[in-house]
Amino acid sequence: MATINKELKRLSRSELVDIIYQLKKNEEEMQNEIDSLRNELSEQRISISNAGSIADAALQVTNVFSSAQTTADIYLREVAQIKEETEKECAQKIDETKIKVQEMLAEGEQKLKNLKAHYKKEYQRWQQLKAELNNFEQNKKELCEGVKNG
Repeated sequence: MATINKELKRLSRSELVDIIYQLKKNEEEMQNEIDSLRNELSEQRISISNAGSIADAALQVTNVFSSAQTTADIYLREVAQIKEETEKECAQKIDETKIKVQEMLAEGEQKLKNLKAHYKKEYQRWQQLKAELNNFEQNKKELCEGVKNG
């Protein structure tokens, strides 16, 4: 069973879903087969001469149904166990994915914060350069007028 658990952990979500689908399909096929066998048994005539007595015939039918029920019970227990294990693994993968998404969001928010700070700093620098350029243009204009007038 430990080997099955290790193999299941290595499977992707879609592979696990495929396994569940196949198990469900097999379960339905087995149920159809059981139903078919039950129908065959109910349609057959039990011959008193072959069975020896009605009690023997009833015992034979009971044994067939008992075997079929035991087989079906075993199969259903296995399906339930695999389903439970698969659901646990899926829940674990969902939790891991949520953690990764939260980490990625936190990282993205930090990068955005850094970019905003950088943008603000660069914008202030640009404003400063723009003011210096305006001062330079004003001084140039004043010098040119001074040279013309003087």
